[in-house]
Amino acid sequence: MFQHLPPEECRELLDAKSVGRVAFDGPDGPQVLPVNYVVLRRDIFFRTATGSTLANAMRGTRVAFEIDDVDEFLESGWSVLAVGHAELVDDPDLLVELWGDQGPKPWAAGLRTQFVRITPTRLTGRRVVQA
Repeated sequence: MFQHLPPEECRELLDAKSVGRVAFDGPDGPQVLPVNYVVLRRDIFFRTATGSTLANAMRGTRVAFEIDDVDEFLESGWSVLAVGHAELVDDPDLLVELWGDQGPKPWAAGLRTQFVRITPTRLTGRRVVQA
């Protein structure tokens, strides 16, 4: 059975996690990549390598961002989907804030100095429970 989650609960779940998946149209078609992220003032932020395929795909485009939690034993879980506009961050004051303790901390190795902001225009979620 599906239960739709209200936007407030979707925001709480987004705030509680730190790894999600960003979906975008890449040069070879649709792609979905995991990223470490933070939510700051209702926007989603993550870091990537400057000039990477992901960074280049985030230049003023529409993307989807998804998080979830699944319990296979109990056959239950939830997912939250944010759809919105992605852009590379170039605001100096915001960059100072993001480089601080509140910014996203990538797990992947390598230099990841490009911040990306996703501004959600639609936020939906649902919970799956056993009937």
